[in-house]
Amino acid sequence: MTVIQNQIVGKKESVTDELLLLNPLQTPMINLLGFGSPVTQAEHQWFEDKMVSDKTTLGADLTSAATSVTVADGSIFEPKHVIKVGEELLLITAVDGNTLTVTRGYAGTTAAAATSGAQVEFQFVEGVEGADARKARYKGRTRVSNITQIFDETISISGTAAATSEYGIDDLYEYEKQKKELELALQLEKAVINGVKYESEDGKVRQMGGLRNFIETNVINANGEDITLAKLGDAFQAIFEAGGFASGGNYKIIVGAKQKRAISAIDVDKVNITRQDNGRGQVVDHFLSDFGAAEIVLNNNVAPDEIFIVDANRAEIKPLQSRDFSHQYLGVKGDYVEGQIIGEYTLVLKQEQAHARIKGLR
Repeated sequence: MTVIQNQIVGKKESVTDELLLLNPLQTPMINLLGFGSPVTQAEHQWFEDKMVSDKTTLGADLTSAATSVTVADGSIFEPKHVIKVGEELLLITAVDGNTLTVTRGYAGTTAAAATSGAQVEFQFVEGVEGADARKARYKGRTRVSNITQIFDETISISGTAAATSEYGIDDLYEYEKQKKELELALQLEKAVINGVKYESEDGKVRQMGGLRNFIETNVINANGEDITLAKLGDAFQAIFEAGGFASGGNYKIIVGAKQKRAISAIDVDKVNITRQDNGRGQVVDHFLSDFGAAEIVLNNNVAPDEIFIVDANRAEIKPLQSRDFSHQYLGVKGDYVEGQIIGEYTLVLKQEQAHARIKGLR
């Protein structure tokens, strides 16, 4: 059957699979995460839940005789809670905002002074036989969202260019189409990492938030120092203390070329080479911490002074329904033919405390 021009104008052709076949070194995040199931709204929402926090800090110095304790967050405590400051246990008898009335030296512990900023940790409740049910503690779920972003490019080929073979290219339109697919993939890759969540007042312009925009809690500032095993360990410890490893995360360390070399050079002076070995150098592609292991993924779109630690199981790139990358011929517009590639995507990054970022590296 002969396909005539008016049968293909405006017909969508999915090019998503072609994007996934691009060189993974150019778009490593897309290659790592792939494309998840579609979302149905321009603002995609999901809900996250977590345990009631069991730690805060002293908001003021505490003397050994004081029965009033000022904390940074008193909302996590109730009367009859037993808390720990240093090695002392204290029994809470009343809560007024961030001020706790307490019984000192509970359970035979020794009352002691503590300075502002010291950790205050909930231990357990004082259970009393035959007591009435205590007041329930409830922590509502948190609504998190990201918005979809449109990525589009146009192919335009003159009649003369289409009719001739340029530089040995038989099908110039298809060649340009593949170039535009690569450009769009790189745009999406950069948005996943660097995107800042933004929407214009009329809602016509939308930009997704990327990794840097989402990760707020576990951010370590290196203040111009080199990356070290200790700094990587600190980031993994922060994730562990937030419960990030409880569900068996698939962690990746995302780095640019500069920090990839810096990680490979850590402790290089301690590497022993036998006299018979004529190879030199050290390449590190995995990091083993006290809290879990992670593959090191090279990504040229990451800034040279930062490192991301991401759980790939909690991250997804999702298209808006029926808006995955596709190509449409727009037809002959004169002495040229045009087509368009367009797609609309967002990033879902769940439980941002389960991820980390190290910034300000030398």
